[in-house]
Amino acid sequence: MSIDMEQFHGVFFDESQEHLDSMEQQLMELELDSPDAEQLNSIFRAAHSIKGGSGIFGFDALTGLTHIMENLLDKARQGTTQLNEAMVNVLLETVDLLKKTLETYKNKEEIDQNSIDEGIKTLELVLGDESLPDTAAETLDKDSDDIEGFGFFESDTLADTVDS
Repeated sequence: MSIDMEQFHGVFFDESQEHLDSMEQQLMELELDSPDAEQLNSIFRAAHSIKGGSGIFGFDALTGLTHIMENLLDKARQGTTQLNEAMVNVLLETVDLLKKTLETYKNKEEIDQNSIDEGIKTLELVLGDESLPDTAAETLDKDSDDIEGFGFFESDTLADTVDS
């Protein structure tokens, strides 16, 4: 018996939008001097849920972008990276890109892979330079111009598969 996964797309789109809205709000409220551990965990879980669901449905652009975002958030919640204003700005820009990409999948339009690749590259730059000063957001934007258990869909098995 074959299951038509497309019947679940609407639920995924709605829940992902809620996760993105929540992430955006929490990132804007984040106290950088002393970030709340539960708030960081909540932001991470939202990204993890989007990554897992997008992986299930084959929405590769969402999966790839949230995977790198999740890596940065994981370092922040484990205390191995101290988020600063520039990093939060990059995360907020990533949320905006994820919203656009989610809408593109919802409307069955063509994905702007260049934007996804630029978003991934920017997040990788941040991950590679965790000492990123607060004024580095503009530098990252310039660099990117030159570069061509939570929720309905969470699955630890999928997360292990995507992480490998």
